[in-house]
Amino acid sequence: MSARSSKRADQMLRRLRRLLFYIFLIAAVLLLLDAYGIIDLPDIKNEPQIYDIPEGSAQVHYIDVGQGDCSLIVSDDGSAMLIDCGESEYSGTVLGYLSDLGIKKLDYVLATHPHSDHMGGMADIISSDIEIGTFIMPKIPDDRIPTTRVYEKMLLALADKGCKVKAAENESVSLGSGTLEFMTAEYSGSNMNNYSVAVKFTFGKRAFLFSGDAEEEIEKELVDAHNDLSADVYKAGHHGSDTSSSMIWLSAIDPDYCVIECGKGNSYGHPDSEAVERMRIFTDVILRTDINGNIVFTTDGDNIEYKTSEEL
Repeated sequence: MSARSSKRADQMLRRLRRLLFYIFLIAAVLLLLDAYGIIDLPDIKNEPQIYDIPEGSAQVHYIDVGQGDCSLIVSDDGSAMLIDCGESEYSGTVLGYLSDLGIKKLDYVLATHPHSDHMGGMADIISSDIEIGTFIMPKIPDDRIPTTRVYEKMLLALADKGCKVKAAENESVSLGSGTLEFMTAEYSGSNMNNYSVAVKFTFGKRAFLFSGDAEEEIEKELVDAHNDLSADVYKAGHHGSDTSSSMIWLSAIDPDYCVIECGKGNSYGHPDSEAVERMRIFTDVILRTDINGNIVFTTDGDNIEYKTSEEL
């Protein structure tokens, strides 16, 4: 390289460095002004048109993560909530699913309870480029807090990203034109399933209920607390286990559809035949991720329909 070419290359490199410096400086100033409320940077928004969702409608996705739980609610304005995510081996599946839908922000993320088949992949999802509004988890007594590796990784990822984290409580919040109602029960025992947070998404006249792995003891407590549990679609508790979906619980829900999230040929025997028979008292439409794959419900608040992987 000639002396002139070398000098020109050095000049271009210095210009590039100055340009990058000014870009970073401007970005830092904008973030500082936004933090002090002097300017308002635009919020990251999801595109509301997902899977050709009609205007003014919401969708609920039951994502196939094998023997685990993962559900996604997308409201009419594109705001979204992720409920659980399955084992860590499925984090790529969930992130790919969110990417395919154009989800750049999760307004709420709920880890219903600290079992790896529900929150094993949370660390990867939290550490991704997806913006997280509020992360919600059950309140667990100090002497019961899990020491599992996946739980610790999730907590570290939340701290590293600086996420807003809160313990679940009985409250209602908006999600687009819909409402999320969180329901908790008093429990301090050793069965982690019974720390599960229940949440009901209501959109117009239609509702969807999720209850993690809550077992009959907690189901009864939530019924006795006079919560409005009625829902059109019920995500079966504990993968259709016989420990959940009790008659008192199903009677309070009175579902038109049941969705069971479980893995093909799982060693637990999920779903349990007796639990399925109890569901059949209320509905003939029982969908399963091990058979139907991903399941997507769409509602405009009056009408409700669903599609499975073969139809999507």
